[in-house]
Amino acid sequence: MRKVLAGLVSMGLLVSAPVFAEEIPKDQKEIEKQIRELADKYGCSTCHDIDKPKNSIPFRVIAKEYQGKPDAVKTLVTSIKGASFAKWQKIGPEKYGMKPKAIYMPRQRSIPEEEAEKIVKLILSLDTSKVQVKK
Repeated sequence: MRKVLAGLVSMGLLVSAPVFAEEIPKDQKEIEKQIRELADKYGCSTCHDIDKPKNSIPFRVIAKEYQGKPDAVKTLVTSIKGASFAKWQKIGPEKYGMKPKAIYMPRQRSIPEEEAEKIVKLILSLDTSKVQVKK
């Protein structure tokens, strides 16, 4: 078994996923820049902003809600790729004091899965320390 694994590694057929994964920057300004670029590229900025409510909840509030949840990336990618309906209509006003104008987020088929994951990981990397939660 060791010889097989060693052979696969030497041929470059067995590599770990992080080799291909892009790293998320540590600098908040760079994270925000990359989010804006991707949001503009795929039309997310029509409804979302990083800090201000537009037609929907700001990315920073989304980050606050999902940071630390084990299924956050999967849940948010599913929302992007498969649509979501009225997800923030109750929690937005009750928990964060903001009600989105949009009730429905249509599925975003044009966003490749890898790009959707990158957007989500960037959003989840936002500093949420100043997001106010209602008591």
